[in-house]
Amino acid sequence: MQNRYVADFGDYVKLSILRSLIGEPQSVRLGVAWWLFPDERHNEDGSHREYLQRPDQWKRFDPDLFKSLKKIDEEKRRDVRALEQAGLLPDAVFASCPVPCDLRPFAQRPPERKRWLSKIKARLVDCDLVFLDPDNGIAPDGLRLTRRRAGKSVTVEEIEELVQSRATVVYHHQTRRVGGHLSEMYTLATRLRKRGFRVSGALRAKPWSPRVFFILNGNRELQDRAKRIAELWENRISWHPDVELLSNSN
Repeated sequence: MQNRYVADFGDYVKLSILRSLIGEPQSVRLGVAWWLFPDERHNEDGSHREYLQRPDQWKRFDPDLFKSLKKIDEEKRRDVRALEQAGLLPDAVFASCPVPCDLRPFAQRPPERKRWLSKIKARLVDCDLVFLDPDNGIAPDGLRLTRRRAGKSVTVEEIEELVQSRATVVYHHQTRRVGGHLSEMYTLATRLRKRGFRVSGALRAKPWSPRVFFILNGNRELQDRAKRIAELWENRISWHPDVELLSNSN
């Protein structure tokens, strides 16, 4: 996550998914780790806000959320605190400290990141459902935490540290990986399964930039809610309950 993305289409998707997963009346306590990375200025990523000018097309999927994000956008409040203060995720616990990725010398970054992760873990200790929101998603094998861009990813080891046995949603921004997006999704599910995670399914949002939300340790109720999300979004978000089965066959 970067502050410059606040209120863009990615936020509309992720927040709508989380609002649906926690249920109404709320049955779980949500914890959000923003995995906040410093704003980048070398490109125009995060400019997908045109959906806010098309209420006839997009508002119906989550009217209250749409209205709140439009207000935040009009006020140009480019900060995750705007999302937290708007009450879009009732009673959620937020871990908003930036990823420590700019330290020098580089060797300081991994131990400082470990301390940062421990603080997140303590912050979210009482949450039943946790959402991890790294800018890029799940780190590729071998990514060195001394590199600045490592702050845009969550490692499998960090997922292990934060998940334990509770339900967790992990964000992954899809890449141009050879084989296509579905192959990438199943490959990542296989990696997670081999590390001992129970992959309960994945929600994949297609508009603008394809993105995947892996659900780990989800019970039947959470899976049913994920299915209803896909139905509500009329396949703009698709539900893949078979991602564990297919990853097992790889």
